[in-house]
Amino acid sequence: MTDSSFIAFISDPHLSADRPFFQFNWEILLDELSQRQPDLVLVGGDLALDGANNPSDLRFARRQLDRLPCQWLAVPGNHDIGDIAKSAVPETAVSEERRNRYLEAIGWDFWSFDVGEWRIIGLNSMILTSGFAAEAEQEKFLADAIAEAGSRRIALLSHMAVCDVALSEFDKTGWFMPAESRAMLSTYLLGGKVELVLSGDMHQSRDRLIDGVRHVWAPSTAFVTDMMEEWRPKFGGRKRVGWTEVKLGKEIEVQMHEPRRMVDFDVGNWVHDGARLYYEFARSSRFAGFGAASKAITL
Repeated sequence: MTDSSFIAFISDPHLSADRPFFQFNWEILLDELSQRQPDLVLVGGDLALDGANNPSDLRFARRQLDRLPCQWLAVPGNHDIGDIAKSAVPETAVSEERRNRYLEAIGWDFWSFDVGEWRIIGLNSMILTSGFAAEAEQEKFLADAIAEAGSRRIALLSHMAVCDVALSEFDKTGWFMPAESRAMLSTYLLGGKVELVLSGDMHQSRDRLIDGVRHVWAPSTAFVTDMMEEWRPKFGGRKRVGWTEVKLGKEIEVQMHEPRRMVDFDVGNWVHDGARLYYEFARSSRFAGFGAASKAITL
């Protein structure tokens, strides 16, 4: 590692062997990163198309991540282990069983990793407010990892974005961390202990200073949603597929990349009515059996 570590921050690839709807963009990404040679790849969740219900999607996602040209670290998203516990639809909510399948296929869901003068702490945002034993374990892990960082600077990685414009805001949209979780994190975010928060989930890129902390959203490598912004809440990000270059050194440098070969698939019509069509395509036997297609992709 040099004084400035080159990190490729990617998110939401939504991978599946049987339904490789977005494998084309993944192949382009692999080619891009092989040429750029980052020191580390961080993955902001939603690795799988429907890993919460289909363990084979998680296993395929792991095989694809292992094709990356360097070490990688990931955190889970709702498509990997289920929605945050406050979800109004029980069948989509996070569960111990779904989390355990992720741990088996992918690895630790919260972790700490030192790179240069920085410490990156990955968090499983899907177990916030769950009441699982792992939620308390993660909170203690976070406190210890920050306390033991010494002179290292701290960056957090999460699937869910913390907030839109302020930690104290009232979120009407349901897109951001629950208020009680934000209150817990505020101890570190307002206390000057964390300088950078990386997150996925939003399928748009954004780089914003909030209450003195830099919050960077990664675009999805797979698809965008409502690119024309006709019906989804507007959060001021850019809706294009791609990846984010983050250089961590004395300064934080962020550059968004939108490779021209990647296709801006817009699945807004799939999720307009609560993702009904998304899950129909991801689960129905009508759309299975495309696994051979991913092997046929050539660039």
